[in-house]
Amino acid sequence: MSVKYKLVLKKDLTKGAAADAKRYYASAPVSGTMNFNSICDVIADRSTASDGDVALVVRGLLRATEEALLRNEVVELDTLGRFRLSLGSSGSLTEKDFQANMIRKPKIIFTPGARLRAMLEKISLERIGKETEPSQGGGSEEDDRPVIE
Repeated sequence: MSVKYKLVLKKDLTKGAAADAKRYYASAPVSGTMNFNSICDVIADRSTASDGDVALVVRGLLRATEEALLRNEVVELDTLGRFRLSLGSSGSLTEKDFQANMIRKPKIIFTPGARLRAMLEKISLERIGKETEPSQGGGSEEDDRPVIE
């Protein structure tokens, strides 16, 4: 399957680059959104379940996922992937000096499973029009794993 990308001119984030230096980076433009009802419709069309049954099960999955994450459990959804809670904080020199308010906002980390990783292996790339307006952000140095906040 072909995934479209465009080139975007952004601030050069390479080490030692001049403050006003710019580089072109690849960007995958969003082509739309598949909402909850559409997902339920697609699943219902490919099964014997109704879209209401699918919605009920997906909402149950969400509830079970929330509960497990709050218990610090990893939620593994077969070949789809894993969800886990992640915390970060500023550090203290001693354990006594550490305060709970040093902890940053928790994040949910998603790690793709075998099926999604295999899908990524099959992707071909197709360049579309380009954007030349400078924008903020990084390029190829970024971590491309999604973070759900």
